[in-house]
Amino acid sequence: MLDTNTMRRITGYVVGASALLVLVALVVGGLDMAIAALVGGIFSVSNWTAMRWVAQRLLVANDKGRAVWGTLLALKMGISLVVVWAILSTGSFDPIGFVIGLSGLVLGILAGTFHTALTASSPSAEEA
Repeated sequence: MLDTNTMRRITGYVVGASALLVLVALVVGGLDMAIAALVGGIFSVSNWTAMRWVAQRLLVANDKGRAVWGTLLALKMGISLVVVWAILSTGSFDPIGFVIGLSGLVLGILAGTFHTALTASSPSAEEA
């Protein structure tokens, strides 16, 4: 099970990756793409925060609670899909820029997980 420090570290990486991708979008595609990437990045951070909150409760719940929290997690994913559709269907934001910002979620989770794995203490030979 992931501890709170790891979850906090991953959150930092999601925020950092999203911010970095907004800058990339600004350089590559200009202000319109950067604004769309900012919207995608904000969605990424909010989605990660909600997923983290629900998943932490799911992991510590009893059997009946697991069903409730698992259903809530599935509902959150469905709501996320609807929100992404709603944002993109308005036509107000560049879809490529939005996806660039949204990629901060995946990059942040990967970077935070790799960082945790690389900094974890190796089991000593005496413990083996």
